[in-house]
Amino acid sequence: MSSIIENIQESFQYVVYDLVLHFFNLIVHTFFRDVKTRGTFNIPPHGPVIFVIAPHHNQYLDALLVMSQVNSHTGRHISFLIAGKSYRMKVVGHGAYLVGAIPVERAQDILKKGTGKIFLDPNDTSGHSLVGEDTKFLSECEPLGLIGLYNSLGNCQIDKIIDDTHLKLKKPFVSSRKEIQDKIDNALKEGTPFKIAPHIDNHHVFNHVFRHLGQKKVLGIFPEGGSHDRPDLLPLKPGVAIMALGTISEQLKSPDGKVVPVNIIPVGLNYFHAHRFRSRVVIEFGKPIVVDEKMGLEYNEDRYKAVNKLLERVTAKLKEVTTTSQDYDTLMVLQAIRRLHTSGNREYIPLPMVVEMNRKLSRSYEKYKDEQDVIELRNSVTDYNALLLRYGLHDHHIETLRQSNFLRTLIIFLRRFFTFCLYMGLSLPGMLLFSPVFITAIRISNEKQKQALAGSVVKIRARDVISTWKCLVALVLAPALYIFYSILGTIYIVRNNLLPNIAWHWIFLGCYGLALLTTYASLRVGEIGVDYYKSLRPLLLSLISPKKDRIQIAELKLQREKLAAKVNDFCLKYNPAIFADYNRLYGPDGFEDHYRYQSDSEVEQRRMLVRQNSLISLDLEHLDSTPIFSSEDLERMESEEDSKSDSTNSVDETIRTVGDDLNMNIQTPDLENDNTVRLRKTLFVNET
Repeated sequence: MSSIIENIQESFQYVVYDLVLHFFNLIVHTFFRDVKTRGTFNIPPHGPVIFVIAPHHNQYLDALLVMSQVNSHTGRHISFLIAGKSYRMKVVGHGAYLVGAIPVERAQDILKKGTGKIFLDPNDTSGHSLVGEDTKFLSECEPLGLIGLYNSLGNCQIDKIIDDTHLKLKKPFVSSRKEIQDKIDNALKEGTPFKIAPHIDNHHVFNHVFRHLGQKKVLGIFPEGGSHDRPDLLPLKPGVAIMALGTISEQLKSPDGKVVPVNIIPVGLNYFHAHRFRSRVVIEFGKPIVVDEKMGLEYNEDRYKAVNKLLERVTAKLKEVTTTSQDYDTLMVLQAIRRLHTSGNREYIPLPMVVEMNRKLSRSYEKYKDEQDVIELRNSVTDYNALLLRYGLHDHHIETLRQSNFLRTLIIFLRRFFTFCLYMGLSLPGMLLFSPVFITAIRISNEKQKQALAGSVVKIRARDVISTWKCLVALVLAPALYIFYSILGTIYIVRNNLLPNIAWHWIFLGCYGLALLTTYASLRVGEIGVDYYKSLRPLLLSLISPKKDRIQIAELKLQREKLAAKVNDFCLKYNPAIFADYNRLYGPDGFEDHYRYQSDSEVEQRRMLVRQNSLISLDLEHLDSTPIFSSEDLERMESEEDSKSDSTNSVDETIRTVGDDLNMNIQTPDLENDNTVRLRKTLFVNET
């Protein structure tokens, strides 16, 4: 009888899950213009699965994207690990509860003010000893707990408490960034207030996960620990490896000893302007890592070695489904190289192919970046990007510029300007209705971005929180705004007796539905208007530019052609397979040549068909001390070179490898990732 009740409860939970996910799916597809998937056939239809997802560039939206796509393709239900701080938030927490999320407490989320001030012990040159003034270490602190500095200067784990005014740290307060290290040194020298947090016991979380996977369910985790906006992956936490191996170990302890392998599926999130409304994303599911009985036995024999080995495999597999780079400057260069090669067919290339080309370029560049001709190519592309920025143009503008008479250009400009005005006029009602939500969402998300940036040394611009807060604000304000408009509409209709035979509550529902449809229609129509707007700038530039500027643009076009030739030479010399798929479909011996004599409508239809088909320092014997999410280590990252010196260093040591990048000077504009233009011909030179 109890089993029947449990089955009914589980079925009810899945129904609720599907309903909530359907609602969230509407939000996801409203925010993102295009969501594509690759490799969904790699998802097992049955058995325990752990989805390891990276990079974590969009806070809460990352989980919603993966949940919706996995559910739509396989019908499986993912339970995500979520930070306890987020689980306690009203809107996020209720949604997380309904979709079966598992909360994980983090010490850094529950830091509170400590009594007195702390100083660095001048007699201890290692920086491990702290001296307190009017402090109460014995009553307020505990071993393995955290002690942190204000102004986001870092947190450290406590090793030993000597008395009320003396304690020792496991590791000193350090930062790879000189300006932050100077602030730390000054604060600890002059005395500073501090924050404290108790030791968090994660043992019950691991047991919960072991039971969850033991029931052949699905788990989702972001192994980097926290969201960020860095161009490379953060070092992975060992939690995912412990969870998979621990589940097998628990099965081996069962009376029957039957083992059901755990599949770890690497998931790569490849965003195009992740923080922007109506942006695009490609979700790639890699080949599963099967954690079986043999690996479970190795885990029982030597936990440290087994966890390290599996974590290395997970890291390697994640890099196969993500596009990463050492810094944003390099990433921008690689994006430009890809655009230089794919001229003319850009709007027809499937997003998954774009992601794959970016990934191959990144790998080839990292391998040959010290070659002289590669260095020269990078410098040339950087100069080209700088010139584009100077003229306020994009690469897809330059590639089709041709000589054209003034009258013809003027006619095309006026026609497109009229079309732009028409579409924007049609979208104006919805824009006005929804403008309070847009304005409020932008202001609040910008404020949250500043707070997130101030509270972390990992984030570069904290853009990973922008999209989430835009959606959260809209989720709360939009229904309230629609209700307000519906009340006004209902009052107006009833008072003027415009619909005498219809009850007021039906009128209210009709007004609410009309407000929704008006906003949605305005959104879709406005997108077309924006596409036309993007094509106006080069036309206007062509009309008003003096002869000198036209000559410079002609020189820029010539420079682009030379760069495209250099890119082809680079690919042929170092990795001809980078653009193999593109050349097969779109190159001179591929798509274009085969369909040269077909009509425009046939070619367009065929193009669209192509696009659519297209050694860890952790006590693994005591899991209560094992971190699952990002911890104080992220606030004390050291240089990458020190970390690379010993490949068997602990995972906690490895986490410091991102420290060097924190000093890079981000002066470049936003990444330009081929804006999707619906028009087949967006520049005047192609129009007849």
